[in-house]
Amino acid sequence: MHKPPAHSRRIILRILGSTLATTTFLGVAPLAAAQEYPDKAVKIVVGFAPGGTNDILARLVAAKLQDRLKQAFVVDNKPGANSAVATDFVAKAKPDGYTLLVSSSGGLTVNPVLMKSIGYDSVKDFEPIALLGSFPLVVTVPAGLPVKSLSELLSYSKKTKDGMLDHGVASSSFQLVAETLSSASNVKFNHINYRGSGPVVAALLGGEVQVGILDSAAVMPQVKAGKLKALAVTTGKRSAVFPDIPTVAESGFPGYDVPIWTALMAPKGTPEPVLIKLRASVAEILKEKDMVDKMHAQGMDPGDTDASALSKRIASDIARWTKVAKAANLQPE
Repeated sequence: MHKPPAHSRRIILRILGSTLATTTFLGVAPLAAAQEYPDKAVKIVVGFAPGGTNDILARLVAAKLQDRLKQAFVVDNKPGANSAVATDFVAKAKPDGYTLLVSSSGGLTVNPVLMKSIGYDSVKDFEPIALLGSFPLVVTVPAGLPVKSLSELLSYSKKTKDGMLDHGVASSSFQLVAETLSSASNVKFNHINYRGSGPVVAALLGGEVQVGILDSAAVMPQVKAGKLKALAVTTGKRSAVFPDIPTVAESGFPGYDVPIWTALMAPKGTPEPVLIKLRASVAEILKEKDMVDKMHAQGMDPGDTDASALSKRIASDIARWTKVAKAANLQPE
C-alpha cells in the first residue's frame, strides 16, 4: 500500500489532533462553565413593583444565593400586565442561567387563560427551578358582618336582596379562586374590581363590599386589630402561620385546596448543570431556619415541590383555571 509523503502525514496528524482537541473542548466546555457558574451578576426578574410578596421573597432568595454562590444576585422589577411583561422578558432571555424569573402562580397559570395574546408559553418556554413558597388566600369579611364562619357567610348570602355577596377583586387570580368557592358552595358573588389588595381591604373596612378573598399579608394586620374577620383559608391544610383559621375544606367543603404559590424559573434551554446547581442551592436555602422564619413572617410556607412536580403543577393548574373560567363565563381579554 502506498504511503503518503512525510509532509502529508504531518498535515493529516495536525488536522486529526486539532479535531480531537476541538471535540474534547466542546464536550467539557458546558461542564466547565457550569462549575464556574456564576462568574458574573445574576438578574432575578420580578413582575411586580417593589414591596409585594413576590418581590420580598425574591430579595430573600437573592441574598441567600449571593452568600452561597459568592456572586451578585440582583432583583430587577418589571411590573406590568399582571406580570406578563416580566414573564415574557425572561422567556426570551439568553438561556445561560444569568436571567431568572420569580413568578406568581397567576403569571404562569392564570395569564394563559385570561389573556388573549401573551408572548410566552408557561410550559414550553421555561425550566422550573423550585417552588419557593405557597400561601393561602383568606376569606375575609368586615368585623361588623353578623357571621362567624364560612357556613354562616353562605347562609347570610341567601338572605341578601339578590342572593349575592359583593366581593372585592384584587386580581384575576383571586377572582378565579373566588369562583372555585362559588362552584363548591353555590354562593353567588357580585365581583367588584379594585387595583390590588390594599384598596380591597379599604373597601372592606368602609363597608363597600361584604367579602374579600385576599392574600394573608394584606388582611392579617386588620384581622389582628379586630377590624376584619378571617373565616377560612383556601389551602387544603391549615397554614403554619395562622393555625387558628380553619380551611375551606374543614368548613364543609372536603377536598377544597386552592393555594397561591411563587416559583423560581429559568428560560428553556438553560444548561442542565446550571439548573442542578441552582436547584440544589435553593432546596437547601428553603430549609434554613432563618429563611423559614422570614417566610412565615410574610404568611408563606416554604416550598417543598421539586422541579418535575412543579412542571406538572403548572400544566395542571392551567387546565384547572381553564375549566373554572369557562364555567364562570370569563372571557380572555
